[in-house]
Amino acid sequence: MTGRELEKNGWRQGSILNDDDAIELAKNCGFQADFKFYAVVSSQSCDIANNNPELEPYVEVYFARADLEALDGNFEHNKNARLLHTKFLQRTEGNDLSKEKFIEIKAFDKKFIPKDWFNGRSPDSRRAFEDYDVRNFSDWLAARYSRPALPSEFNRRLNEADPKGVLRKKAKKATNQLSGMYVEIHPFDEIGEEERYRVNLLGTLVVDYDGDLDAAESALESHANVLRAAGMDVICRLAKEDEISIALIRRFKRFYYDDLSFSVDAPLPAEARQS
Repeated sequence: MTGRELEKNGWRQGSILNDDDAIELAKNCGFQADFKFYAVVSSQSCDIANNNPELEPYVEVYFARADLEALDGNFEHNKNARLLHTKFLQRTEGNDLSKEKFIEIKAFDKKFIPKDWFNGRSPDSRRAFEDYDVRNFSDWLAARYSRPALPSEFNRRLNEADPKGVLRKKAKKATNQLSGMYVEIHPFDEIGEEERYRVNLLGTLVVDYDGDLDAAESALESHANVLRAAGMDVICRLAKEDEISIALIRRFKRFYYDDLSFSVDAPLPAEARQS
């Protein structure tokens, strides 16, 4: 089956399989799970439509946990490079109303499926991600490989100041309010013991955020306090995503606590060493 035929049948990044196809696919590719799941296409839409079987023979599919009762803000909006909580809309039977379905996607619950398997099949027309959530999913996929490596001395100081992760755990609990957190570090380099890092900390909110701004400010301050405990000079700014210019965001790097969660002297697991 050609990529163009896949495209014609509606396959795009973020397409969701119907339940029967998802179960059949899981059996065919050897995916075993003790939880209810959805199968979600993660390949970029142009790759799906590509007609060259030598260059693009597969469609990448994630098996997402389907039994979430609510989203955990610590895993939304690409805050964690290994785990994503997100949602899609499902049309209810007998009317045009839709309800939100919450899902959890783990980085390694994926399979590469030959394009021929999709012959004669179409995505579930009742289920669809909103555009924002597709972009969020795409950003999360990219972050597995593009998340920044911060200076080793910066990481060391954080680990030394918070060896058991107590401060970081407290800060992460407050992260529900934020859509993202970014740092600008001066100097972005290894420094001597007598020198201090100067950090601009940027917390972002979704464009339609209507929550408690004081709570969001407090959440950002809790992260700033982690850095201050490590002897860093910190300036904070909170902004909605549409208030930030591309020029500004290019100066900052996404901040992932999970990449700092290991003892400096302990060997890192393989996936962390590759990041």
